[in-house]
Amino acid sequence: MERIEKILEEAKKLKATDIHILGNGEVFFRIYKKIQKTSFIFGDIRGFANELLSSEQMLALENNVGSSSEIDTSVCIENTRLRINFYSNNSILALCIRVLPHKIPSLEDLKAPPILSKIFTKTKGLILVGGATGSGKSTTIAAGLEYINHNMQKHIICIEDPIEYLHTDNKSFFSYREINKDSKNYDSAIKASLRQDPDIISIGELRDNDSIKSSLLASQMGHLVVGTTHAIDASSALFRIVNSFDRNRSEIASELALSLEAVVSQKLVSIANNQMAAVFEVLIATPAVRTLIRDQKFHQLPSQIAMGKEFGMISFEQSLRELELMEKV
Repeated sequence: MERIEKILEEAKKLKATDIHILGNGEVFFRIYKKIQKTSFIFGDIRGFANELLSSEQMLALENNVGSSSEIDTSVCIENTRLRINFYSNNSILALCIRVLPHKIPSLEDLKAPPILSKIFTKTKGLILVGGATGSGKSTTIAAGLEYINHNMQKHIICIEDPIEYLHTDNKSFFSYREINKDSKNYDSAIKASLRQDPDIISIGELRDNDSIKSSLLASQMGHLVVGTTHAIDASSALFRIVNSFDRNRSEIASELALSLEAVVSQKLVSIANNQMAAVFEVLIATPAVRTLIRDQKFHQLPSQIAMGKEFGMISFEQSLRELELMEKV
């Protein structure tokens, strides 16, 4: 642990978002979206894995290294929470570490559109948060849940693979289900959560058709469901969900139109002093939007966003302009 602590200390000093440790021990940081080689050499990846993983996980790793085996886990080291992915790189064990913020940021810290606080205080329905890998989806959801935590009295269940952010209970309290530890998969975890008196169910990833169906069911049963998607904008997120089904697409589109409350999409952009910030696209499920979803006319959704300012909708271009204005103040 001492060696990883030194690497982590330097990563935090340089504001690195990710740490890559290759099979030969070389260490790279990602800083402001760019990869930077370091002078560190990390010699015992397998020993590090043995400290963090369960005996079952280690057995799976030992048996499958060389055949694209991957195991995700999370840990807190030196008061910093890390999301770690062990994987096989040319038949040699390697790992990638995402360094999570020490403090869960607020929506204001993220310079998120004000409408997000209203979206996250919905009492039921489905909220989708989309964006590319590394765009900050988990951080935005954590900030939204933290807003609820400080302003409402709710039971919030977080289902993730692995658990990333841990909240300190305030007015609300949190329960956590980690896939492959506390639950078998997303689908079974979502279904089980319905018997655990939740107000809000936060789902790390809508990974397959079963988890999508279970999420829609939960949202229709009077719960607020928050889920992530890797789509880059609202229209592609909704298109991808509906078209992931080989059959019954009309039925899924109708259920999605009924359940959806909003789609929040985001991407990172460079701002002053080599800093990174998120810009957002927000789609609100107005009656017109629900009709387009039901009719699977996803290509018409951007025009609804452009015309939907009165409902709190915002495009990436508008969000970027507002961010630039805030940076000038």
